[in-house]
This record gives sequence, structure tokens and C-alpha cells, in this order.
Amino acid sequence: MKLQRTLTFTSHVQAAREDRLANWVKTPQERLAELEFLRRQRYSNGVAPRLQRVIEFVKRG
Repeated sequence: MKLQRTLTFTSHVQAAREDRLANWVKTPQERLAELEFLRRQRYSNGVAPRLQRVIEFVKRG
């Protein structure tokens, strides 16, 4: 999958608006494919690390 987009913005508000418009035009399958592409970039071995469970007891009073 090849993603290429060249955009020029003058403000963060304008950039956010253009991102929303670009995503609304995509099909659900295209959005899912982009999400999968980003996930594979972040987790090259295919597995996201698990969250560590932590329990803390706080004594009141």
C-alpha cells in the first residue's frame, strides 16, 4: 500500500478539518487498510505489547 499526499496548511484548525474531510471520503475498507498499515509500522512483529495490570491499595483516613 502506497500513501502519498502533499498538503499545505496555514493553521492547525485548517489541517484538522482537511484530515476529517479526507477520511469521510474514504470507504470503511480504505480506513481499515490505513489503520492496519499504521499498526504494522508500529508493531513490526505483528503483536502489540500487553498492558500491565497494577493494583494499588490506598489507605484512607
